[in-house]
Amino acid sequence: MVRLVIFANPMRAVMAAMVGCTMLLVSSGAIDAEVDPMEAPFEHVRFDEADTLRGLVGKYLHDPDLWPLVLALNNIASPADLRPGTELALPVRQVTVADQALMNSLHDIQAATAEGARIFAPVEIGQALENRDAAILQRERGEWRQAVSSAAEASDFAREALEISVAQRDRAAEAVVSDVQGRVEGRAPAEQAWSNRLPNDVLVEYEKLRTLSNSSTQITFRDLSRLRLNPNSNATIQRMRSDPLTGGEVAKVSLAEGDFYALLNQLSDRTSFEIEVPGVETTTNSADFWVRKDAESARFVNYDSAGLQIARGSEVITLGKNEGAVLTGAGTRRALVLDRPLPMAPAPGAIIYTAAAPLAWQKLEGARGYWLEVAEDPGFNKMIFSRWEVEAQGVSMTGLEPGHYYWRVAGLDALGLPGAWSTPRDFTLRVDTTPPFLALMSPADGTLVTVPEIEVLGASELSAKVVLNGDPLKLGADGSFLARLTLEPGENRIELAATDPAGNQSNRSLTVSYRPAATVGILLSDAIPRVEGALASRSGELTVAAKTDAAPETVAVVSGEAGFELLRTRVGAAGELNFTIPVKPERQRFTIAVLGPGGTVEGQIDFVALSDRTAPEVTLDLPPPQVTGEAGLRLSGAAGDAAELELNGSAVALDAGRFDLTLPLVAGRNAVELTARDAVGNVSHTRFDVFLDLDPPEVTRVDLGRPQGVAGPIELRVEAHDPSGLRQAAPFILSIDGEEVRGFLHCDGAVGSCQASLPPRPGKLRLIEVVIEDYAGNTVIE
Repeated sequence: MVRLVIFANPMRAVMAAMVGCTMLLVSSGAIDAEVDPMEAPFEHVRFDEADTLRGLVGKYLHDPDLWPLVLALNNIASPADLRPGTELALPVRQVTVADQALMNSLHDIQAATAEGARIFAPVEIGQALENRDAAILQRERGEWRQAVSSAAEASDFAREALEISVAQRDRAAEAVVSDVQGRVEGRAPAEQAWSNRLPNDVLVEYEKLRTLSNSSTQITFRDLSRLRLNPNSNATIQRMRSDPLTGGEVAKVSLAEGDFYALLNQLSDRTSFEIEVPGVETTTNSADFWVRKDAESARFVNYDSAGLQIARGSEVITLGKNEGAVLTGAGTRRALVLDRPLPMAPAPGAIIYTAAAPLAWQKLEGARGYWLEVAEDPGFNKMIFSRWEVEAQGVSMTGLEPGHYYWRVAGLDALGLPGAWSTPRDFTLRVDTTPPFLALMSPADGTLVTVPEIEVLGASELSAKVVLNGDPLKLGADGSFLARLTLEPGENRIELAATDPAGNQSNRSLTVSYRPAATVGILLSDAIPRVEGALASRSGELTVAAKTDAAPETVAVVSGEAGFELLRTRVGAAGELNFTIPVKPERQRFTIAVLGPGGTVEGQIDFVALSDRTAPEVTLDLPPPQVTGEAGLRLSGAAGDAAELELNGSAVALDAGRFDLTLPLVAGRNAVELTARDAVGNVSHTRFDVFLDLDPPEVTRVDLGRPQGVAGPIELRVEAHDPSGLRQAAPFILSIDGEEVRGFLHCDGAVGSCQASLPPRPGKLRLIEVVIEDYAGNTVIE
C-alpha cells in the first residue's frame, strides 16, 4: 500500500538530526598533572591603541563577555580607565581548564539524556544539570577551581544517571508525567482519593488524571509518544501493554471530559493507540490529532495523513489530513480545519526587555477565536501558558520569568475545531538593570575655546542609543563616537545620555566656555550636503555658501591645512560669501577668516570638507535564500552612510543606518531591489531574486521491479517535479519477502527523476516508504 503524507513528525526529524553527529571531547588528561593549573601564573598581554577590550578578551579567553572579570582582576574600575600601553593579566590557563571541564560534563549529560535519563533518572540528571549551571556561574565570577569541581560533580551525576537509565530501559512502567502546569490530580486503582501529580510520577493502567482550571499536564509514553491533557479535563489510562517478543505496544486512553492533543512517535514499534469517548470508539494510525468531549458533543481533528477512524454504533468515519468532525445527538458534521495563522510579532529570536511580552499574529479568515500556547522548549513539552478562545489577534504576556520561550497559535473555526498550528517562534525575556557603559574622553570639564565649534569624543556600548544635547549620535564599530558641537558665546552645557535596549540610562555632562576671538560672525549654509559633520561634494570641487555680518566688500581669506591660503573673496551686498575649493576623499580642515581694515582677523570659522564619490554599501545580516517556504522574507542589515533607502521603490525607515523589515512574498519568483542614496546623491543598487515554494514535490509515478528479470537488479524509480528543484538524496524503505531494506534514491531535479538500483535478490517486493524533498523544505512521502 502506498500512502501520501506531508512529513510532520518531530521525533523523526530529531532522529535524523542525530545521525552522524560527532561530539568533540576535550580530554582533561591534556593538562599537565604535575602542575596545578589553578595556580598557574596569569599571561600578560599589552593593550594597544588598535585593540578593543572585548576583542582582546575574546582572542585570549575565547569569551569576550569576560571583560568585566578581566578589569576586576587588574584593579581597573571602568573601561574608560584603560589606556593604550596597559599590560593586562589574563587567566588563560584557568579559563581553558574550566572550559574543558564544562565540555566534558556536557558530553556526559547528553549521553545520559540520549538513554532516557529524564524519565528513568530524573533526580540524578537534574543534579547533573544543577551542578553544570553552577559551574557556568562560577566560571563567569572567576571561581575557576569551584567551576572545575562543580563540572566534575555534574559528570559524576550524569554517569550515574546513564547507568540507571540503561538498567531501567526495560522496567514495567509504561508512562510518566513529564510536565505539570498548575494543579494536576490523579487516582491510581489502589487509591481511595485524588492526590497531586508531580513531574516524573509513574503512571499505571487504569489510573485517572484530571486537570483543574488554568492547568495542564503532559504524559510521555515509553516510546516517547506524548499526550497533552488541557485545562478542565478528565482522562483514564485504561491499557498500556508491551509484547516482549515482537516489541509491539498497545495503549488506550479514555476521555471523560475536556480535551487533549496527541503527538505519537511514528518511529516506534507501537501497534495501536485507541481513544475512548463515551459512546465513541476511535482507533488511529495518525501521529498528530486532537480530541474534545463535552456534555453535548465529541470533537475530533486529524492533522496527519494517516487516517483517524471513529466508530459510533454502525457509523464509521475516517478523518483525513487536516479534517475534523463534530459528533452530537443530531448527527455528524465534518469539515476541513483552518490553515495555520501567520505570526507577526515579536520577530524570530527577538530579545524583549519589558515586563510584558507582546505576541501578535495576522487575522485568519474564518477564525472565530484562537488557541495560544507558550512553552519553554521548541517541542512544547514544558508548557507555560495555554489559552483557548483568544478573541483578539494578540495578547500581552505578563508574569513570565526571564528566559527563552517559544509560542504558537492555531485558529478556531465556527465548529470549535482547532486548525493547524502556526510555525513556532521564539523570544527571550531579559531583566537588565545595569546602566550602559558611557565614557566622555574630550573635551575636559571647564575647557575654554575661542572657536564656535568643539569636538566631542567618547565611547559607549554598541547596542546603546547615544544622544548629545538631544541629538542622536552614530557609533563606530568599536562603540566610539566623534561629533562636532556648535557653541554659543559664554558657557555651553554638554549633555550625553546613553540608553540600552532595556531602557537603562547613563549620563555624562560638563561645561565648555566659548569666548569669540573677534566680533564678526560667519555661518555656513545648511543647504550644503554633510557627511558625518563634514561638508561634502560628489566631485573634486565643493561650492561653499556662507553668511556674515561683516560689511560689504570686506575681504575674506580661505585657508587650507597648515594655514596655506587658497583664495580671497569679498563679502557681498547682503553679507553673502560664495567660493569653490578643491576637496579630496580624505577629510580636510579649512578656515574662513574675515579681515579688518588693518589685515587683522575680525572673525573666522573652521570647517571640514571632503569629496564623497562612494555609493553607500548595503550589507545584509544574512544572505537571502534563493528558495524559501516562508511567506515573509525578513531583511535586516546596514545601509552604510545612506540618507535614504528604498525597497522595490518604497521608502524604508533607517535607524542609525540600520534597517529591519519583513517583505511579503508571492508564490513563485520574487524580484527584490534595495536602492540606497547618500547625502550627496551617490546611489547603489542591491538586487536578488527569491523563489517562494509552499507546495511539496508532485509525485507522478512510482516504479519498483526487476526490469531485467528475476536474475537482474532491483530498480526503484520515482518521477517527481517541483519548481524549486529536488534534493539529491531521497531515503526509501522497501520490503523483500518481509525484510526491510533501506537506502537512498539519487534525484536529478532537471529531469524530475529519482532512481536507485539494488543487487539481485529473490523475493516479493513491496515499497513501504520513499521521502522526496524540495529545496524549500517541503516534503512528500510515498
